[in-house]
Parts: sequence; structure tokens; C-alpha cells
Amino acid sequence: MRVLAVAGVFLPLSAAQSAVFTHIEGSADHATLESALNKVTAVKDALADANGPFTMVAPTDAAFTAALPELGIAAADAATLLDRADLGEILKYQVLSTTEKVNPLTAGDITTVQGMTATVTVSSDATPVTKVVGSNAAGVTISSSADVGTSGNEEHAVHVCTDRILLPKPVYQVASEATDLFSTLVAALDTAGLADVKTGLGLQNGGALHTVFAPTNDAFTAYLTARGIDSDALLADGELANIVKYHILAGKVMAADVTTGEQATLYGDAGKLSLVKDGSTVTVDGVTVGSEVLAGNGVIHQIPSVLMPNVVEVAKGSSDFSRLVEAVVAADLATTLTGAGPFTVFAPTNAAFDAYLTKVSKTMDELKADKDALAALLKYHVVPSEVMLADATTSTPASVEGSTLDLVKTGDDLTVNGVAVPAATANMQAGNGVVHVIGTVLEIPAGSTPTKNVVQTAADTADEFTHLVAALTKANLTATLEATDKKFTVFAPTDAAFVAAAAALGEDDVAGLLERADLAQILLYHVLGSETKAAAVTGSLSSMQGAPIEVTTSGEKTMVDGAEITQADIMATNGVVHVVSSVMLPPSLADVLGADADFSTLVEALEAAELTSTFAWANKGGAMHTVFAPTNAAFEALIAGDDTIADKDALLALDGLADILKYHVVSGKVMAAGLTDGEQATLHSTATLTVTDAGSAPKINGNAVATADMPAGNGVIHKIGAVLMPPPAPTMNLVEVAADKSLANLATALETAQLKAALEGAEKYTVFGPTDAAFAAAVTALGE
Repeated sequence: MRVLAVAGVFLPLSAAQSAVFTHIEGSADHATLESALNKVTAVKDALADANGPFTMVAPTDAAFTAALPELGIAAADAATLLDRADLGEILKYQVLSTTEKVNPLTAGDITTVQGMTATVTVSSDATPVTKVVGSNAAGVTISSSADVGTSGNEEHAVHVCTDRILLPKPVYQVASEATDLFSTLVAALDTAGLADVKTGLGLQNGGALHTVFAPTNDAFTAYLTARGIDSDALLADGELANIVKYHILAGKVMAADVTTGEQATLYGDAGKLSLVKDGSTVTVDGVTVGSEVLAGNGVIHQIPSVLMPNVVEVAKGSSDFSRLVEAVVAADLATTLTGAGPFTVFAPTNAAFDAYLTKVSKTMDELKADKDALAALLKYHVVPSEVMLADATTSTPASVEGSTLDLVKTGDDLTVNGVAVPAATANMQAGNGVVHVIGTVLEIPAGSTPTKNVVQTAADTADEFTHLVAALTKANLTATLEATDKKFTVFAPTDAAFVAAAAALGEDDVAGLLERADLAQILLYHVLGSETKAAAVTGSLSSMQGAPIEVTTSGEKTMVDGAEITQADIMATNGVVHVVSSVMLPPSLADVLGADADFSTLVEALEAAELTSTFAWANKGGAMHTVFAPTNAAFEALIAGDDTIADKDALLALDGLADILKYHVVSGKVMAAGLTDGEQATLHSTATLTVTDAGSAPKINGNAVATADMPAGNGVIHKIGAVLMPPPAPTMNLVEVAADKSLANLATALETAQLKAALEGAEKYTVFGPTDAAFAAAVTALGE
């Protein structure tokens, strides 16, 4: 091993690993290149002869020195070249081919080991001048070339250059040259506010690597249209720098190397992108990533949308909102405000919070200690829609807290509750809304803060909800809905709605409805596990019962599963109550079966056996059931395998069809996790099912459950691939069975012990029956 001094740095050089490296090592003019390869051993090792043949550009020491200004390195700091993070990329760019020896070089593009192309030019002079062009249009001039190899087999080509290093184009240059795709992004990078980022994406960046999720020109056009601004306004936007930084990661992350999770951006730790890898598809903040474009100091991923930090990230991005961010986190509102939105946040500065704390004579810790009050205060600063300053009007929009804000627009000036919204610090754009800076904490008007939970709110609303409150108590749901650590939305049926529902469900009165076994399921269908104001009651909502609630509109009316919301946004400490005109019913077992084409034969069979009503809502008492439901294919297999059943019509006409179907039904709602091994009583008068493998993949009479836990309001369905046939009903009682099985001594003993009559009756018993031989042995053992 020898040691070479390069630019004042001494680096040990290992034994040659290849003919190419041996050639470089033996050259007095390539000490810097040799040291660089020893620094990046992965590139050096890749030059092993077995990986070739290679064609390589070999910059001399003079070439490295000449390249220092191009890389932003002072001559006195030349040693820093070997510490650049992109040194490996630069070295790989010198290797023009790993598949053939090209000597002499011919004009055209060639793909380097780094992955980017270099362009070879050959002049038409009498003595042709050959150049290889990378980031610098002047290229590097090939001063000499040599075939190198081992044992006389000169399989590699080394082309020496002395004027500069062959450098790959950096991210900024690659984007600049793709004007049809990224001209708007480049124009943004050219603004004064992004000078540091532009430098970081160029050659004179100290060698840092970056990954850019680059919105196309079309993406920016769509963004400008959505905001109602033009490109000049965008480039003048004070938030532009943060928007662009939110698209850039430190380090080079190829699509193949993406892992699902959050990644910090140049926007700071507050602005994290959400990356998801699903097979070969990558999404960033829900946007599908398109083509991948290599650069010498990173990679560009083309995306069709402009990504935006959410309102919390916008706040975190400014030190002037540290009090606000602290309060949002303490009140557990970060998740809410990072949701889809859109939101308009009137954001008090730190000075505004300090003034408020002085006014109310509290410390920040004391303010945070009352989490509910703090959450209400913060929600009062948020409107559940996006209101840009130019679009604001004199109005009284409802805040997320429920109380209204007083917006006054005079010309171009806006105030909220009399507090100025300065234009200079307004319109801080976020992906889920907009942030306007204000200099005062807004206080909730007296009397508008709720003091009671959703159950208490319903109970105190005149006499309108007495049946609802009684039902919640009967179904043991009161404690659930009085929880202080959760938020709920309750669609509250009036007393009149309960009276109507009792009749519709086949009950004599509301008292009968309150005794139904399925009462809890009906009530949970009226509850969402989050606070959803009327403005957000749209689309399909997930109920706590499990079934979705479909929302529709009819003119000015909002309907939830057909029930009209007659009064909205009655606020409570742990959620919101909306009054509805009728009791809503989740899909019944009959509804779920009827909606699934795979159960059409089962549905016909239930109708033929007059059992449909058992599984519908108009079923007095509201019995819950678990149905092991055979598919159409299962019925077809039964018909094909039973000579006594000619076709489906014959099946539907079977005398014992009702018993067969009842054999598939268990009383109560038993989810797959609640199944236990052993016999399970059914609605059949005598036959039981046998459950096995309950803890893993349950089987019913040996048949696997294909799809488990298909929920319904009055039970649950487990799909199976076979029709279960009940065993023949027994025709003998226990005494007769003993006689039939030649257990004469047992029969005699039962009569002697006066047990015969009991075992001949209707009660159910299990008898362990000793044989006659067992009785004989017992006589001896007992000394008789």
C-alpha cells in the first residue's frame, strides 16, 4: 500500500482492484482521481474487470483543480472536494460504458453508469477534437486515450482530460432545460426568496443531494386557477418559498427506494410529506408520482399537483406562532386541523397570546390545563371553509366551535370581531385551507360555550327527546356518550319519531321498542364517533353501529338515511346534536342478504319458507340472529349432488326447507371472534351445529367460513360455501335407546332406581351408559 498526498490530504490507497484502477494508480497525473476512487470504494469496486469492459473518462489532477471554481470551491479548500456527498455521482458519471470498449469515441449520446447521458462531439478538423459534454456546454476535451487490460488483453478504454471534470447536470439545470414541464417551478426558484434553495440544487452546493417532487406547469396552472391568481401574483407571494421547500427532501430518494412514512422537507420538521409505496406506485400526500428524472445531485419526481403544507404546518413554520402551536397540541387539535378541511384559521401571534394571558390573569400552563376550554377557544378561531382575503364578505360565519364570527369587509380591509386582518400577513396558503395572522386572541361570546355533554343536551331540550334519553339508558349507552375524552355526533330522533318507529317495527308502543334486543344497534346507527357539524354532513358517514349513513339533499333539506335534519348544530361539550325527523334503521339481515347477488337463492328460499320476516325489522322483540349463509354456488352443489332435488324449483318446494334454513341460524349476534369450538344450538328444533378451529379459521360442520362478520342492524352474516343439512330427528327416548343398544342391565337398573319415567320425558339429559359387561364387572368389584 502506498500513500499519496492530494490537496493536503493523505489517503491510503489499497491494492489495485482492476486494470482500470491499476492504470490510474500508475499515472503520476491522476493522484486526485485515485484518491477519489479510494474514498468512494463502491465505485472503485464496481470497476473490477469482471464487471466490464469499461470506457472511462479520467480527469487529471489539473482537471480537478480547474473544476474547483465551477463547484464553488476555493483553491485553499480543495480537500473538501473529496468530502462531497455527490462525489460518487461524479465518479460514476466518468464511466461511459460497462458493456464495451469504445476507442476512439464516436459522436452521439451515451448513457453513463450514473444513469444520465453525456454527449460526445467530434470536430471535423484535420486533427479531430473529441469532447464529452455534461453540465458545462464547453465539455471536457479528450487529450489522450489508451486501451488497458491485464495479461495482454486490453479490454478497457481510458480517455484522459486535463481541462475540467466531466460533471453531470444538477437538479436546477435539469429542471431549467425541461421548459415544457418545469418552467413555472424554475421561475419560482429564480425568485429572491428561494436563492438559497436554487443554490442548493446547483453545482455550488457543497455536494448536497436532494429529491424534488416537481409540480408540472399544468399543475401550477390548476393551482393558480383554484386560487384565482396569475403567475405574477404567485411569484410575488410571500408564501412561495415555503410552498416550494415543501416539495424538496434532503438526500436522493429514487422511486424504488421509497418507503411508506413521513419525510421531513426543506420546509422544516413541521412540514412533512406523507409517502406511500404500494407495489410500484408511489404517492406523496395522496398524489401519484409520475416520471423520474435523474440529476447529478439528486432526482426529480414529476407530480401533477402542487403540494401544500396543512394549516398546522404553516403555523409551525413561523416562530411567531409558537404559542398557538403549543396550544393546538395541548388541546389535541393537531389531528383535526391536519385533516382534509378546508379551514380558515385566524391565527393569533405570540404577542397576542401574551396579551390575552395577561388579560385573563393566567400562565400558559394554566391555560393548557383546561383542555376543553382551550379547545373551544382555538376552534373559535377556525371557520370550516376556505376564505381568502379577496373573497371575504361582511358576514357571520359559524366557527368550528359553533359560535359565529363577525366579519366586516370595508373596501379591501377585513376585520374579524373588530380585529384587523392585515393584508400583508393574510392568505398564508395551506393544502387544507388558509391562515390569516391577527394581533388579538378572539374571545368566545358569553353564553355560547356549551356546558353539557350530548346526553345532557338532549335531556335538557324541552320534552322533545324523553324517549331517546330513556332508550340510551335502557341500552346502556349513556356512559359511552357522556365520555369526556371523545367527540360524538348524535342524530337525535324526536319523541314523535320514536312513536312512529314503534309501530313500524311491529311493537305495541314505545315501551315495547325500548325492550327490543336490537335497540343498541338502532341507537348506535344514529351516532358518529367524531364531531361533525352540519356543513360537513355530506356523502357517506361511518356510524358507530358499523353501517354507513348515506346523506342526500332535497332542495334546502339535508336527509340522513331518509330522515330530515330539522335542527342542526346543537353544540355540546363532547360533540354536536342534530335533530332528525325519524328513527333511522341500519340495513337488516334481510336487507344485507337481498343486496348481495351471491345470496339470491337463499333469499328465494327464505321467502318460500316464509322466514323473511324473521330477519327483517318488523319483527316484534327485535331478536338478533347469526346467519351462516350459503352462497348460490352452495345451493347449486346441493342440487347437483342430491338425486331427490331435481332443480331449484324442487328445492324451494321441499317440505323440510324451513328446517334446513333454521339449521343455519343461531340466536344472538355472534361475531367470528366470539365463536367457540363445540356444539351450537340453532333455530332448528333439535339439530345443533359443530364449530371447529374457532380461534383461527372457523369451520361450521367442517365447512370454512368464506367471509366473516358481514354486519347488519339485527345480527351478523357469515358466508359459507355449503348448504348444511340437519341430521334426522331422533325417534327414541333415552330408555328406548338403552334397550335398542342391548344395554339390558342399564335398562333394568333405571327401572329399579325409578328413573325410567324421568328419562322417557321431554327434559334433555346426557347418559353415560355402561355395557352389560361393565355391570358384571361392577358386581364383582362391589362384592355382590
